[in-house]
Amino acid sequence: MHLPATNPQLVEEVVRRVGSGATGWAIENSRLLLAELAGEPFARRDPRSGSETRLVESIALWVVLRLSGVRAISGLLSAELTNAIRERIADSTTVDHLLRYVRATHASFTSELFEFCEEMVPTEDQPAMMRSISADLFEGMETLSAAVAEKFAAERSRWFAGPVGERFELVSAMLKGKPVDPRKAMLQLRYELTLHHIALVLWQDEITPDGRHELDTTALRLLDQAGCSSMLLLPAGPGRLWAWGGRASDRPTELRRLRTPVELPAHVHVASGLPGDGLEGFRRSHEQAVTAERVGRIARSGPSGLCDYGDLELVILLGDDAEATADFVRRELGPLAADNRTMAALRETVRCLLDNERGVAVTAKHLHIAKNTVVYRVKKAEQLLGRSLREDHLRLHLALYLAGRLGSAVLTEPDPATGLENSIRAVSK
Repeated sequence: MHLPATNPQLVEEVVRRVGSGATGWAIENSRLLLAELAGEPFARRDPRSGSETRLVESIALWVVLRLSGVRAISGLLSAELTNAIRERIADSTTVDHLLRYVRATHASFTSELFEFCEEMVPTEDQPAMMRSISADLFEGMETLSAAVAEKFAAERSRWFAGPVGERFELVSAMLKGKPVDPRKAMLQLRYELTLHHIALVLWQDEITPDGRHELDTTALRLLDQAGCSSMLLLPAGPGRLWAWGGRASDRPTELRRLRTPVELPAHVHVASGLPGDGLEGFRRSHEQAVTAERVGRIARSGPSGLCDYGDLELVILLGDDAEATADFVRRELGPLAADNRTMAALRETVRCLLDNERGVAVTAKHLHIAKNTVVYRVKKAEQLLGRSLREDHLRLHLALYLAGRLGSAVLTEPDPATGLENSIRAVSK
């Protein structure tokens, strides 16, 4: 249950209906299925993108809902499917490609359930059970396929028709490295591609009637703060905006290095790439902004909610493989990787100590705790690790850094036997 990529409210809705065991099983199997879909016809899948993960997870959650007797797609599930489809439209996905995911998920879960029946259900009851599962899932996937096709058609016609669609397709071609006439592109976009660029991706938690204006004004303000004299704004779907800013004399300033801290409206998020030069910099900065968005949805972003590639670069480089990263953190930290208040306090103290070259007084001042508390927590951490902090300290420091940025995604579930009273006593002692 630490893996969900879909809306937490949707996951909670499914848990209320089918329980955490079935929900967790669906999510885990959706990840296993994604790992299998590396070849044709799924070779186009970008492993760095979160939209396929959310799409397949949504389909998997629908499977367990359908088996529990639900016949209508809920509002939360419908919204999650719509959001995933919007993101895939931006990558020129076809409706057939989306429906392949539906069919693959149907086949995978049917096979899993049939194997379960063969192992756990009495032989005389197996045919009836399998017929029931097959009928429920077939009907459920027909309902889902119709919804996906309808949503795809609506989103495609709504957002990528007319001049906006033409500009979007031109920029999409440029981002994919397809040959375009630079002069014609600059005339159509009214943006100089030979400048020094910085790219932003903006999105909203909740789509509002004034959302487009809010995203536009936020992007223009941030690009102006970065020192850009030329700007390009491109709607990339409802509640989503791609933006670039250009400068002729020098590179724009990274958003994390602005003199004035970034301030964002409520429900608006921004991911930013690093400054780059010319058409290649235009592409590269956008790719970095998209990556920062993906990682920022998991990692703890800066105080303002900004997902800056430069700030997240170490997490991105070290944590590109989610499963390998989680395995590394859990192996290195052992009991310290438990996702509870006690271990969080110990991790924070040890990381701060290593950040400050083992200075107890500096650590105590930074964390606003007594020096004796720092010493106690360090000893406790060493007991749990089974070694001194000086031993293999680089790996330990990296594991603590990743745990701090990625949180529950790389930590182990808390031990139910660890009570709140014990946690408070251990941390405050």
